[in-house]
Amino acid sequence: MGVDARGRSSLAGLWAAGEVACTGAHGANRLASNSLLEAVVFGARIAQDIGGINLQTPPASITKVAAADSVPEMRDNELRKIMSAHVGVIRDAEGLPRAIAQISRIELEASSPVLRNMATAALLIATAAWRRRESRGGHYRSDYPQPDKAQACRAFMTLHDARAIAER
Repeated sequence: MGVDARGRSSLAGLWAAGEVACTGAHGANRLASNSLLEAVVFGARIAQDIGGINLQTPPASITKVAAADSVPEMRDNELRKIMSAHVGVIRDAEGLPRAIAQISRIELEASSPVLRNMATAALLIATAAWRRRESRGGHYRSDYPQPDKAQACRAFMTLHDARAIAER
């Protein structure tokens, strides 16, 4: 997930640091302790940024998250199974579109904010994996097993981008 210098993502009210953030501070392939250092630095920036927000009247775009036990068990398990089967360690062009369609449906039908947020995160992961047609670092595509030098650059995706891919 691309973030700015304060750790803000393209989703209002969502900050990201460490493994989930794409800051470019340590290059494209940071699977080790570099991300820990980045999490410390960006964690402090995020805390400072959040500290400047009036929490008495949060922005309308920040949804109050329900308790984790309010997630409908069956849909939560369905989402986990989809992610494990098609967006896990080994991914391919056959399973990713199927996962994207199923995840998109779960996101649209979610009655719980927790499940909707989980499905939104899953949609971003699945569509980013589908769009990157190569293997690099921890991202492995069995149908594109080699790194592609042309793709050796930072890539950004917004939720709008992910939903556009899901609509195809």
